[in-house]
Amino acid sequence: MSSVNNNIEISGKYKFLWHSQSDSYTNYKVFMAKLGMGDDLAYLNQCLSHVQVEYAMQDTVVLKFGKDWDTVQCTEVVKPGQMVEEVSFRPGGGMYSCVWYRYGNMLVKQARPSDKRDTAYTITREFTESKMVTSFSTDKNTVKAEVIHTRM
Repeated sequence: MSSVNNNIEISGKYKFLWHSQSDSYTNYKVFMAKLGMGDDLAYLNQCLSHVQVEYAMQDTVVLKFGKDWDTVQCTEVVKPGQMVEEVSFRPGGGMYSCVWYRYGNMLVKQARPSDKRDTAYTITREFTESKMVTSFSTDKNTVKAEVIHTRM
């Protein structure tokens, strides 16, 4: 089943292409470091160039990330409106209270830390006819990055 909102189908395959990135992509590693990700995890995230998006039952969106179409290394299940707890990326960090919202062809995640040493962050995924634009912000919106995956 696919989802069509604002006449945009979000299900499909998307691929990271270097030539499609905006200037703010250079801040992506800075964003991950602000959340406490180590160099190895940050590098792994930057290597996940292929994304398959599936719209499932009950407004659930599943994003499967990998280095190619056949190797899924990370699966993210998005259930808009459902509060979830996630572990901090920072070693010894606390938990995050997270919730995804859906606005038509956009998914927005807000994450609030339980430990004041961690920083709140927001992720927005906007789907268009030709791409998925993921925007990241943290540190009171002073650190922003954008990653673009082109629809295949």
